[in-house]
Amino acid sequence: MLELLKACMAGLCFCPKKYILVMMTFFAIFNQYTMRICLHLAITVMTGDRNDTVSGVTISDEDHYDWDEYEQGIILSAFYWGYTLSHFVSALVADRYSKHLLGLSVLITAVLTILTPLAIDIGGSWLLVVVRVLEGIGEGATFPVLSALVAHWIPASQRGFYGSFIFSGCQIGALIGGIGTGYFIEAHNTWRTTFYIWGALALIWYVFWLFIGFESPETHPYISEEERSELVAQLAESRKSMHSYPIPWRSILTSCPLWGLIAGQIGHDWGTYLIITDLPKYMKSILQISVSDNGLVTYTPFFSMWLFSIIGGWLCDMQIKKQCMSRTNARKFWTTLGSILPAFFMMAASYTGKDKVLVITYFALCVTFLGGFYPGVKVNTNDLSPNFAGVLMGMVNGIGAITGIITPYLAGLLTPNQTLEEWRIVFWIAFAVLNITNVIFILFASGEIQPWNYPRQQQ
Repeated sequence: MLELLKACMAGLCFCPKKYILVMMTFFAIFNQYTMRICLHLAITVMTGDRNDTVSGVTISDEDHYDWDEYEQGIILSAFYWGYTLSHFVSALVADRYSKHLLGLSVLITAVLTILTPLAIDIGGSWLLVVVRVLEGIGEGATFPVLSALVAHWIPASQRGFYGSFIFSGCQIGALIGGIGTGYFIEAHNTWRTTFYIWGALALIWYVFWLFIGFESPETHPYISEEERSELVAQLAESRKSMHSYPIPWRSILTSCPLWGLIAGQIGHDWGTYLIITDLPKYMKSILQISVSDNGLVTYTPFFSMWLFSIIGGWLCDMQIKKQCMSRTNARKFWTTLGSILPAFFMMAASYTGKDKVLVITYFALCVTFLGGFYPGVKVNTNDLSPNFAGVLMGMVNGIGAITGIITPYLAGLLTPNQTLEEWRIVFWIAFAVLNITNVIFILFASGEIQPWNYPRQQQ
């Protein structure tokens, strides 16, 4: 029976298995982001003035809550409490159990997303905080596992493009999740539906992953021998079996390129989480935009961000391949584009007043150029150590995720009256973080494999 199943799957999945892995990991992070961001838009209609007509929907009294800005900041940041912790724990096993850990990560988040409305009914804001923390724990394994899978499947010369494509599931997930959430809320006059839909789609992905997702070419049961041999040969230079190696913690923790990368990740996450988490509230309070239009104008720019990251990944690979730049300088170049330009356009938007066209245009450009981080920072863990890519991603993304705790909480504290002047302070802080962290990345980052990638040889 098992052999028959394998034969059927091999026949159905006739294309190269590397491409299947790329698409499945792309949709893994896509699903995670739809589930992560749906609350960010839903909370704009769950709270506020009960007689407010700005949102464009009529929410029943039992679905409306008197949560102030401070309480909303706690709710929105709660996800990242668990998300940060989970990164460090999952990093220890991401390289060895990537298939099952990724599946479990999506499954846990999906089930909790579906249960979110029930949790609010039972326990209000406090139980919602608990559920969001648990969702963060479930989703926290995603990035360490994806980094490990990239190291297991994608040759170094192709990681700029394929790595950018996989991680760009964030942008497409935010795009579809944001627009879809706004549409579902307006179409059904309730915020509940959106949690059921995104959770159910993630469960469907999980079923497919059980049958067609595998940790490496060596462990794939129905990959062709030709493709297996080709991938193993391409990966041989940078990848050695790490199962017999202890993790070189001292070398990792004292690595300047790693800390430069962590700084770059902090800048990226600060800007991205501010946009994803708090921009819907800005659009509603400052520009008076309805919930469906809010989803459209806030998250549509993530499509241009996706395009920019994909094109940037391809150009980055070309720069390295044709020796226009070293791998190190290419990573620094694209990270710098992803720092300076978003910081500039974010501030420009805050000084445009309430001119909807200009504000939306500047924020769209801000989000677009944040895509420069993907061929820069996001694939850099694989440059430094293919053998310990999951460990590094757990550290890097875990520390960066702390900004997800800080930014919504800080925005809630600094904008109690939701005025333009209050929001401008929030954006000035983001401007400073993006530029300072970029300078640190330029000074210390590297695109070369570090000696501690091969602990036995180093000894």
